Amino acid sequence: MNRKVLTFLLALIITVTCSTQLFAAGENKPVQMNADTIEYDSVQGVMVAKGGVTVTQDNAIMTGETAIYNTKTQEATVTGNVKVVRDKTTLTAPTVVAKNNNHIIATGGAVLVSEDKTLRGPQIEHFADRQYSIVTGGATIVSADAEMTSDLLEAFHNEDKVIGKGHVHIVSEARKLNATSELATYYGSKAQQNQGQVILSGNARAVQENNVLTGNTLTIYLDDKAMDAQGRSKLVVVPQEQQNKTK
Repeated sequence: MNRKVLTFLLALIITVTCSTQLFAAGENKPVQMNADTIEYDSVQGVMVAKGGVTVTQDNAIMTGETAIYNTKTQEATVTGNVKVVRDKTTLTAPTVVAKNNNHIIATGGAVLVSEDKTLRGPQIEHFADRQYSIVTGGATIVSADAEMTSDLLEAFHNEDKVIGKGHVHIVSEARKLNATSELATYYGSKAQQNQGQVILSGNARAVQENNVLTGNTLTIYLDDKAMDAQGRSKLVVVPQEQQNKTK
């Protein structure tokens, strides 16, 4: 399995790291809100906006049907076809909750799109202070030519690292690649000194062109034409002639 077959993993991870830009702090820039009605309870410190809600800050725009903001707890909840757009990244979800200007939770079936890459999950959370994102309840990343699913996905943006946990499945019909494992860890060039890699562990199995490589741990080096198997491993190579007969 060469570099061209496996570097699609790098493109898949870009979807997650783009959430850093989407959820970046507004650097105290002014916020403008428009809605059909806006009510403010000064005693409770609660503001409620209803109908065609639009919130704009710098180059980020959030829209929804209803927005509630508590000035005392600094918690905001936007519901009803919520859409957040910043640069080339878009987040949509039935409900988005923001806490302490740091913690954002998108629930009800969240979708994060950046150019030709899409991240989906029942719930997407981002913590700006730690530059950390987590997708729970089942995560799916789709690029132009590949898809990766896992039960849970974590992104450590400052470390250039992404972890997929539980029933990891990577499929690329264009590259005729199918890989599974219990855990997948991606290290970008920043984390690995210009040598990006993906480590599949826990019943790791990769199939390409009917050739099968299995092992306790499989390491894919994105900058080199190399793939290592650690622990007890097995490689089954199907001769080209036999592959042609099965097509």
